[in-house]
This record gives sequence, structure tokens and C-alpha cells, in this order.
Amino acid sequence: MTRTAALLSLVVLTAAPLGCQKKDKETKNPDDAAESDKDPLEELKGIPVAIQAEVDGVLKPITDVDVVIDQVTTMPERLGVDPKGLRAMASASLKDGTIAVNLDIGADAKAEIEGVLATIKGIGIGLKETPQRVPVAAKNIVAQGAKAAALVAKLTAKFQAKLSSPFTKAEEKLKIQADLDAVMKLDVDIKTTVNEAKSTVMGLPAKGTEALAKITAAFTAG
Repeated sequence: MTRTAALLSLVVLTAAPLGCQKKDKETKNPDDAAESDKDPLEELKGIPVAIQAEVDGVLKPITDVDVVIDQVTTMPERLGVDPKGLRAMASASLKDGTIAVNLDIGADAKAEIEGVLATIKGIGIGLKETPQRVPVAAKNIVAQGAKAAALVAKLTAKFQAKLSSPFTKAEEKLKIQADLDAVMKLDVDIKTTVNEAKSTVMGLPAKGTEALAKITAAFTAG
């Protein structure tokens, strides 16, 4: 009995580390797992959206200028406020970010004006920061292009290997070929998008200067 118990104890002690080692081997970093779960084709499809977001981040303050000028122009008659006073408030929001509505008006009208002034404040910041935002956006656009090239290479190798495999069924090959064609089209489209986006972004500092002059003049006139 004593010898049997001793042998059983030895087996348990020997097996325990092996069990721990197996568990450790199977443990995965959650970040690594999340990365491996990403579909490369879906990532590739999302790159044009990411590139456009970089352009919009710099372009939006410029395109919003005409919108807020129109709002400040039409508000006085619609809300019954003094045009000159409203322009002064808009000018203060543009220049130093001040949002102060010192008018005896209803809560809804006041909230609407405060919303427009907040938008003007954001536009002012965006326009003044355009020269600094442009190189950052251009760099990010180039990085998206490089990411796309890597994904295209990865997907092309994967799909071509499946197409050349004798174990791939005919109907499966049709889908794989369609996916490969989609990758080739995305490759061409993204390269075009990268070039156009870079060109657009690099021309924005001048447009930002023009937009800042325009909105400044609109709120200081008369």
C-alpha cells in the first residue's frame, strides 16, 4: 500500500507541470487574437473611407464657412435679434473662442445661437491650424496607401494559392476568382484615391487662408 501511494503521488507531481504548460501554451494575448480575427479583404475595403476621413478632417472647416455665414445672415430676421450684435458675437467666437449670448431672447433661440457660435469657434480653430494639419493628413494618407499595398500582396498570394490547388473545388474557385478580381480593382482605385487625396490636402492651406479671410470679413462688415 505504501509503495502504491508513493507511485501515485509521483505521477500526480509529474503530470501537474505538464498540465500547466499545456494551459500556458494555449493562452493567447487578447490583442493578438483580435488582430488575427480581422478580415484582410474587409480591411482593404475600409481604406478608402479612412483616406477620405483624413481629407475631411482638414477640409471641413473650409466647407463649413459658407454654411455659418448663411446662418448668421438669416438668424436676425428669423429670431428677431440685432444683426450687428450677432455678427459681433460671431466675430468674437471666431477670433478668441468666446461663446456669449447676452440677449433677451427665448431659451430655444439662445441655444440655437450658442450652437452656431460653437461651430464658428471650431471653424476658427480648424482654419488657423490648417497649415499644421496638412502634413499630418498627408502622412496618414501615404500610410494608408502602404497598408493597402501590403494587404493586396497578402490577399493575392492567398487567393492565387487556393486557385492553383488541386483540392479547391470548381464552385469555390469561382468565388475566389471574384474576390481576387475585387482586390485587383481595389488596388487600382486606392492608388488613385491616395494620389487625389494627397493633391487635395496639399492645396488646402491656401484655401484655408481664403476661407478665414472670407468669414472674418463677413462678421466684421457693417
